[in-house]
Amino acid sequence: MVAAGLVVILSVATVAISAFAVSHVIGGTHTSCKANCSPKIVVPLPESNTYRSTAFKYEVDYSSQWTVHSEDANGISLGTRIGRLDVTGSKATVSPAQLIQAAVTTLPSSTWQNVTQYADLKGAHIGDQDGFGTVYSADLVGSNATATKVMFVVIAATRAGVSVVIFAVDPADLKNYPNGIPEGQQFDYLCQEFRWA
Repeated sequence: MVAAGLVVILSVATVAISAFAVSHVIGGTHTSCKANCSPKIVVPLPESNTYRSTAFKYEVDYSSQWTVHSEDANGISLGTRIGRLDVTGSKATVSPAQLIQAAVTTLPSSTWQNVTQYADLKGAHIGDQDGFGTVYSADLVGSNATATKVMFVVIAATRAGVSVVIFAVDPADLKNYPNGIPEGQQFDYLCQEFRWA
């Protein structure tokens, strides 16, 4: 009788624990993670359009919501949702830091005023190649002679004798976005998906 009683108690306990576990899996009282959450692994969707440099054989994907302003064998200039992004390739003759400096010093002073270095871009990369990046602030004078506060980033990297510079600019929003660039995630995604020759 004692053995039969223990079997009955064990059976009831097993059924109760199983029912409790199933009810939480099916009905679920799962709470959203608010701190120290592990990253979600997702497969990014391919972008709608691809530019391929005929001179340097690199490829860059870009959103179908962006418009092509100009393109040639070396690079492409894109109008983004609220800003602009340029990708330019060249033969590697100077360091990435010098490429960034050259990109900034060649901006026309009539439209790019009060250009100031804001921060170094940590983890700058183009595709799977580490690079250098710097974030700047400026006043961009438009066609109606009014200035808009903007933030822009210049990223440069060199691989196998080819240098690539990415220049991206957005209206400044330091309150809501890291480095004040609203389309920063889209710009970073473009850098992530970049493919060298």
